[in-house]
Amino acid sequence: MKNKTVENYFTFKVKEGKKERYEEILAEQLAITKNEPETLSYKIFKTDDGIYFQNEKYASEEACVTHMKNTEKQLQEWFQITEILHMIMTGPLSKEFREAYNLKSYLPYAEAK
Repeated sequence: MKNKTVENYFTFKVKEGKKERYEEILAEQLAITKNEPETLSYKIFKTDDGIYFQNEKYASEEACVTHMKNTEKQLQEWFQITEILHMIMTGPLSKEFREAYNLKSYLPYAEAK
């Protein structure tokens, strides 16, 4: 069976004066995400200088779309109070998905086990 897993890696910063609201939105997103069985991993890291690194792993492109629908309300405001610095999505993303979100897809190239 072909691996359909997709991952989203991105860095971002929270806009000046919006940290408290970001924390509230994050709490809402995490509560929703905990109930998504197809969301395999959802991790956020923060550097000392206020840059965030987020990694999301989904069982499939469809699971990623479901997550975005489930958190649509929070994402609308999240995009207003943050600035994405860099984003990469890996895995077998459809042309429609890539075009809808203006993304490039990165597929496996080399791996060591």
